[in-house]
This record gives sequence, C-alpha cells and structure tokens, in this order.
Amino acid sequence: MTHTEYKEPKIDNTSWNRWVEENLGRAKEIYVEAVKNLSSISRLSISRARDESKFFISNLNVVDFIWGFISMAVIGFASLFLLAGVGLVGYQVVLWMQDGVWSEFPIAILFNFLFEGTVPAQWLTNPESWVGLQKVVEWLLANVPLSAALIIPSLVVISVMACISALALVFRFYQFKKDEKN
Repeated sequence: MTHTEYKEPKIDNTSWNRWVEENLGRAKEIYVEAVKNLSSISRLSISRARDESKFFISNLNVVDFIWGFISMAVIGFASLFLLAGVGLVGYQVVLWMQDGVWSEFPIAILFNFLFEGTVPAQWLTNPESWVGLQKVVEWLLANVPLSAALIIPSLVVISVMACISALALVFRFYQFKKDEKN
C-alpha cells in the first residue's frame, strides 16, 4: 500500500474577496437609500394622517360625539361582563389548583341568587303551564356555565359595536370628504 501525499490546490481568493467587497458596498448603499426613503415615506404618512385626523375631528358635530360616547359606554359595559367571566374562570382555576377538583358554577347559582322568591323562580319549581319551556330553561340553568354566559355574549357585543363604530367612522369620513369636494 502506497501513501500519496495530498497537495492543496492553489486558489487565488483575491478575485472572490474583491467581488464580495464590491457587493457589500452596493448592499450598504441600497440599505442607506432604503432607510432614507422609508423614513421620508413614514414622515409623509404620519403628517398626512395627522392632517386627515384634524380635518375629521374638526367636522364632527355634537351628535357624532354623543353616539361615539354611547358606543364606547356599551363596549365598556360589555367589557365589565367579559372581565367578570374571565375572573370567574381564573377563580375556578385557582380552586382547581388547590383542590384538584373543578368547581362548577352554572347559571342556576346566579338565577337563584337574583330571583329567589319571585314569580319566575316559583314557575321554575312548580309550573302550571308551559311545562316544556320550563324543562328547557331548567336544563339551561343547570348545564350552561356562568363563565360562558358572561364571556360569549360580551365578546359578541364588543365585536359588533366595534364593527359598527368603525363603519360609522369610515362613513362619516367619506361624507366629510364628499362635502369638501362640493
């Protein structure tokens, strides 16, 4: 068995190094130019958004502000119910972590607290008519979690009100722009 020596081929790296340096220089130039352009575009966009906001707010009237306040109040009120539902789930998680047993809180607990001794509570315990409806209501009260009854409707109300408010703002902006052209 003969042993052959390995000879490294002679490679000239200077041309490759020069090509890398030239392209890195071009890449730096492109980067600097892109930063300049993006900063000028963002400054122009922010300036235009500020001008459009001033125009929009200056054209709003008292009725617009009243409706805006009402929609924000509805969203805030629904947010309280959402917070209560999430808080209840958090409380259930803490109890579960302590005991290892999930504590159920059906709607019936709240119903009994709020309507004890009232006509609806008496009808649920001893219905004289609408027995099928009583069974459905009783099943819902016993099986639907209170947290779900708080969270799901509040998310729906918040989403619907946010969409309505956004559409109203866009419509009013369109109206103002249309009036400005005339």
